[in-house]
Amino acid sequence: MNRLTNGNILLITSNQDTQKLLEDILNGTGFMLEFADTNNGGLQKATELLPLIILIESSEGINGNETCRRLRADPFQDGVPIVMLVEKDDRDKRAIGMSAGVDDFLDKPLDGLQILARLRSLTRFNRARYLVADLTRFSWMVEHAHEGYLMLDKSGAIHFANERAVHLLNMPEDFIGLPFINVVERQYLPKPEEAWNNWLEDPAPCFLVQPESPTARAVWVVLEALEPSDGIEYHRLVRLRDVTERMSIYQDMRRFHTVIAHKLRTPMSMLIMSIGIIKNQLNLLKPDEIKTMLGSAIKGTDRLAEEVRHILTYIDAPLALNLGQPISLDQLPVILKSTCDILSINDVNFSLPQSLYLTKIAMTPDALEMIFHELLDNSRKFHPLHAPQIDISVAELEQGFIQIIIADNGLTLSVEQLQWAWLPYFQGEKDFTGELPGLGLGFPMVATLVWKAGGTIVLRNRSDGPGVIVNIKIPLESTIRKMERVATPFGN
Repeated sequence: MNRLTNGNILLITSNQDTQKLLEDILNGTGFMLEFADTNNGGLQKATELLPLIILIESSEGINGNETCRRLRADPFQDGVPIVMLVEKDDRDKRAIGMSAGVDDFLDKPLDGLQILARLRSLTRFNRARYLVADLTRFSWMVEHAHEGYLMLDKSGAIHFANERAVHLLNMPEDFIGLPFINVVERQYLPKPEEAWNNWLEDPAPCFLVQPESPTARAVWVVLEALEPSDGIEYHRLVRLRDVTERMSIYQDMRRFHTVIAHKLRTPMSMLIMSIGIIKNQLNLLKPDEIKTMLGSAIKGTDRLAEEVRHILTYIDAPLALNLGQPISLDQLPVILKSTCDILSINDVNFSLPQSLYLTKIAMTPDALEMIFHELLDNSRKFHPLHAPQIDISVAELEQGFIQIIIADNGLTLSVEQLQWAWLPYFQGEKDFTGELPGLGLGFPMVATLVWKAGGTIVLRNRSDGPGVIVNIKIPLESTIRKMERVATPFGN
């Protein structure tokens, strides 16, 4: 049906005059009138239509009271309003009808205004009944949802939170009226900071990060607010999505892929090459040459075994990204070359002042390798020809931080894409790879690695042409040590 309707009305009667009169009265009102002319036919129609209102008139072949009792015995029709058509002064029929389950009566002869007023009143009542039932089901669904849901007033005070939200935010039982901002900041580091600082006025999507501890991984929660479609907002609906497991699995997969692709390639090549030479030229090689080739093969075997042990250590370690010493910046060229070789990226300009070569930053080689892999992979993925030109520069900032700037010449992102890039699984562009790769988990994972190191990260479009710039600020190792001494004044 293309036109708006108030719902189906089922009239059970064999009286043709009543049918015709009701058709004329309801024509153009939005009510859809259906007919049944027997008791059994009425029951069958009611089952098929599940109408909003049922009208019954006792007439030839129709026992109104019996039909009403049978309808009330049907659990699907038990709550449907039933209206009986009776003579205005027939009190006995009304009393019998009420005992059979009739909700209301219409006087005969039928009056058009009375009928329309009564039907509209019953329709509103019936829809309210369905609404209450739907709200009950919705409340059950929200309480048992895997995601957290909250309702905030205009000041940001919490008016409702389901069980999952209470758990994610570690709220007390009497959470009603607590300021949402304070509750979040008591447990999480909201990122990016520029979005969080103005969140109540402009609720942009954010990450809530709970830093790693010596015994547990970091926790990542995505915070989103539902904006009202009509522009009127008395309460704000907020959703919390725990993406910790997905982020951790993705991080593990990326790390393992990098290890397999990079760590095992060199020793495997040494081993295969040496054994291949011995195999193909065994009869031509002199004993000293064979000894040299075997030595190279043994060296490759030992190195391969060592790398395999490292991989197994990684698999067994819950916090592998925290293992290792802080990296010195002179290792950056090696990490970049390895990453570019894996991703087949050829056009990279790298700038690192010699005075910073021995500077150590508060990040392990594994974490920094993963950051460069994700950012360069995004540059390649979102370049129209998958061949970006990338400029990377490192500089020292005041107050114990270094700055790494990565600029490419790929896509220019929209304001919405820049905003949603912080969230996992956001799909930015589908035309370049034939699928929907988007920014995926990569950029949010990079952000969380930087945030956990005590740094900041900013994503923006280039002002001098197409492409984006990622600006990363990372503290020096010495800066972190100073902060730790301040935090633990009774330590050594």
